[in-house]
Formats: sequence, C-alpha cells, structure tokens
Amino acid sequence: MIYSVFVYKEHYLVKIGLALGAGGARGLAHIKILEAFDELNIKPSIISGSSIGAIIGAAYASGMTAKEIKLKVDTLINTRESKAWEFYKNSDIKLLFNFIDFNMNGGGIIKGDKFKKFMENEIKVDTFEDLQIPLKIVATHYWKKSQRIFTNGNLIPAITASYSLPGLFSPTVINNELYFDGGMVNPVPFDIINENCDYVIAVDVSANKFPKSKKIPSFYENIFSAFQIMQNSILSEKLSNSKPDLLIKIKVKNVRMLDFTKTAEIFEQAEEAKKELKIKLKKMMKD
Repeated sequence: MIYSVFVYKEHYLVKIGLALGAGGARGLAHIKILEAFDELNIKPSIISGSSIGAIIGAAYASGMTAKEIKLKVDTLINTRESKAWEFYKNSDIKLLFNFIDFNMNGGGIIKGDKFKKFMENEIKVDTFEDLQIPLKIVATHYWKKSQRIFTNGNLIPAITASYSLPGLFSPTVINNELYFDGGMVNPVPFDIINENCDYVIAVDVSANKFPKSKKIPSFYENIFSAFQIMQNSILSEKLSNSKPDLLIKIKVKNVRMLDFTKTAEIFEQAEEAKKELKIKLKKMMKD
C-alpha cells in the first residue's frame, strides 16, 4: 500500500510537502531522502525543487523510484560505459565533446542542449499535468530579478531554467523570457508549498565551508563559493521569518558544486539523514 498522506490529525488526513534544495552535486543526497519515503511506502502530496532539487524532484514526481533515479545517476556518472567517467579517468577530450556542448556565442560556457536531451529521454513526461505527484519548480527571471514558479505546461524547459547556473550554462528562454538557476532567489523552496499541504519537510544540501589552509582559494572555488554564500544568506533570511515543519540539513563535506563523480561519498554521508527521517516519519504515522 502506498500512502499519499501519512498521518491522521483531528479527524482529517495530513498532507506532506517535500522541498528539495539547490546545491549542485551535493543535491544527489536528495535521492537518499526519497529512499526513506519509498522504504516506508509513503508518497509526498506535493514536491517543490530548485536547481538540482528540481531535477531530482521531477524524476521522482514522474513516477520513478529513488532506486531507479540512483541507478540512472550511477549509469551516467560512475560506470565504465559512462562518457563522463571515461573523460574523468582518461582525460579523453573527444568524449567530453560527446556529452557536453560548449557554447561559443556567449551566455554561458555550456549550452546544455545535450543534457536537456538526456533528461527528455530519461524523464518520460512531457508536461506538469502528466506527473504523478504535483510539482513546483523555481527559476530566476533574469530581467525581473525575481523568482518564477513553474506549475504547468512543458516540464523539461522549466527544469533546465531551474539549473541554468549563470556563467556555466546559457540562460533558458521560455516565451521570450530569460531564466537562470532557481538557487539565486529561493535555494530551498519550502515556502511555495505551505498552502498546498499540512506538513512541510525541507531538505538543505548547501555547502559547509571549513578552512583547509591559509592558501587563497582558486578562481574556481571563489566563483562557486560566492554563489553558495549568497544561497546560504537567502536561506538564513527566510528561516528567520518562517520555518518548515521539519528542516533536514544534510552535511556533505569535501564535495564541491560540480563534484558529480563523488556519488559514493555523497550517498554515504546522506545515509544518517535518511535514517533519522525514517524514524521521524514512522513516529508521525503512529501519532
């Protein structure tokens, strides 16, 4: 039996909302959170996602299990057949060009068309209306400097808008409007589902920075760290005004924003959060 709601309270069913935050490679930890739901045969009533959270959330809302999503990630990144793995191990530049489409016309280093095609092949749902679980995706409207919440229409463009990290990816164009990464305005979008459920669980996978030495960080580390500092500041401000019913802070150490080859480390570090969530969910179901 699958529960779309998980606990009775004052004679009505309490609906759960799940907000999956931004965080680059660390966002793969969301899969372990989804495993907790699957292992208890529970389904959220609604999901919201920003950046990597939008990708994982959309895959899950389409009907894929956490196990299936994890298998896709392992196949894409960590197997010997993976182009990303072969490049990482053998530094074969030709394999990189097979997987990533560099952009020579400005807007970002990567156009993102090839990864978009990959998502279309793997998330076999065309529109929000076709999803098995309602989904809200956050992106940043470039000109309005504000968040845009996608809830209907074509699914894949909304996902690409949500993970289009400025400088790395070209902006996503939807109806002649430019959109960038949702983490710029709402890194953990728990607030946009408050009205749609009775109990909100928010998952924060933002970076934990620890000084390793007195050495000045590299250009690469400076750029992405600045983005992460901005996200942490936005989230802290949000939490000072309102809080989700349960905030899960997954402490993933020594994993940078683009360290997608560290899946084993990410999953291992997220295991404790998964166990704690299962305990809390079981208690909720009994209360």
